[in-house]
Amino acid sequence: MPRSDLRAKSVESPLYVYTAIDRRLVWVGTLNLDDSSGEVPRPILADFRYAPSYLASPAAYPLDPINLPLRDEVFRTTSRFHVLGALFDAAPDAWGRSVIRADNAGLMPSEREVFVRGRGLGVGSLLFAPQMLDEAVDLASLPQASAHVAGFEEIQTVEAVLATIDEGGQVDDAWRDLLASSWDIGGARPKTIVRDQAGELWIAKFPRARDSFDRQRVEWANLEMARDIGMDVPQAQLIEGRFGAVLLVHRFDRAVEGQGTSRRHYLSAASLISPSPSFDKRDMDRPQGVATFSYARVADVIKRISSSPARDLQELYARMVLNVAIHNTDDHLKNTGFLKHEDGRTGRYRLSPLFDVVTQEGSAKHMLHIGPVGRESSFDNALAGAARMSIKPKAAQEIIGRVQDVTSRRHDYYARAGLTDREIEVIDRCMSAWHLLEDFEEDPDHVPAARPRG
Repeated sequence: MPRSDLRAKSVESPLYVYTAIDRRLVWVGTLNLDDSSGEVPRPILADFRYAPSYLASPAAYPLDPINLPLRDEVFRTTSRFHVLGALFDAAPDAWGRSVIRADNAGLMPSEREVFVRGRGLGVGSLLFAPQMLDEAVDLASLPQASAHVAGFEEIQTVEAVLATIDEGGQVDDAWRDLLASSWDIGGARPKTIVRDQAGELWIAKFPRARDSFDRQRVEWANLEMARDIGMDVPQAQLIEGRFGAVLLVHRFDRAVEGQGTSRRHYLSAASLISPSPSFDKRDMDRPQGVATFSYARVADVIKRISSSPARDLQELYARMVLNVAIHNTDDHLKNTGFLKHEDGRTGRYRLSPLFDVVTQEGSAKHMLHIGPVGRESSFDNALAGAARMSIKPKAAQEIIGRVQDVTSRRHDYYARAGLTDREIEVIDRCMSAWHLLEDFEEDPDHVPAARPRG
C-alpha cells in the first residue's frame, strides 16, 4: 500500500489524543488509523496532526521533540516505531493485545479499538478517546480513571486468569474487569496493573510454567544489584502467587497527589530513534544496524534531549555494563525510556528509572551494539565502547569495577530472592561475560576491563 493520506482510504472515525498538563485534560491532536485487523506484526497506516488550540497554547510541548515538533502538519507512518512511536508507546503492546484478543472471542479488533481499549492506563501521560472530551473536568473524574484496577488482594485471581490466556484458553465473562488492567501493558509476558491501599499503581509480573528459572525472582535480584550499584531503580517487591513469585514494580510515570494521580509524559528510545520501517533485521550487524540499534545511538539521543546529559550518559553506560554482567541480552530500544521534565515547551527529558532487566537464556548476543565487537557480551567490548558514548577511560573503568563488585556477589542476591540452587546453576551457565573474563584471566598477556575489588 502506498504511503498516502489516510483520507484516500476507507477508515474509521479519528481518535482524539489527550495529555495531562497540571492534572488537567488537554486535547493534543487527532490520530487516524486504518480499519484493518490489529494483528502483530503487520504494516500500520496512521497519521497524526496537532490541534490548532494545542499549538497556540503556551503550555504545549512536542509529544516527541525529535520526530513530532510543534508544527501544523500531518505526520505519517507505516510502523509502530517510526515517527508516531510516541503515540504507540502509550497504546497496548504484545501482551495487552493478547489479552484483548482473548476478550474478543479470539479475534483482534481494529487498531483503533485497540487504542480505545487502553482506557488511559498505558505508560506516560497520553490517552485516546473516540469522541471529544470535556477538558474542563479533572482527570480523576474521567471514566478511564474510575475503571476497576485490581488490588493487591486480587493478584492471585488475576494470576489464574492470565495463566489461562497465556496457555491459549478462554476465560469467563465474569473476569472482564480484571482483564482490562492488562490491556495497556507493554512487553510480551503476562502482567497487569494493580493498585495498593494508598492508591499507587504497580505493574505485576507473573510466572510462566515453561520458564526454566523464576524470572520474577531473578529480575528482583537484578534490580536490587542495580540499586546497590547506584542506579535509578523503582521500588520493587516479591509476593507469592499461585504458581510462583509475582514481581511488583512501582509505576514511575504516575504519582498519587492529594485526591488524584499525576501523569508524566514518557518516550521509549525506540520512538525517539524512530527506526526505518524498511529496515531488515538481517542487517543488524551491518552499518545501518550498528548506526540504529546501539547504546551509542541512545547516547546521541541523550545529548539532544536530556536536561542533565553528563549524568544520563554515565547512567546509560552503567546500565549497559550491568546488562553485560547479568547477561540481559534482551536490551532492545523499547527497554530504555525517558520521562519529561515539567518545563513547558523546551521538551527536556531524563532517563526513566531502570526496568526489564532479566537474565536471558540461549542468546549469545545483545539486541543493541555495545562496542567495536558489536553485540558481543563482554566487559572488554563494553570498555572499548565507552568513548563512542562520551565516557572517558578512567570513568569507564570505575563504572565497570563498581558493577563487577556488586554483580560478583550475585549469589547473595539470588538467595535473598528465594531462587533454588538448581535455578542458580542454570542462571550461572548464562553468564557469558564472566566466563570470558575467567578464560582471559588464565592468559597472562590479557589485561581485563576491570576486576572485582571484593
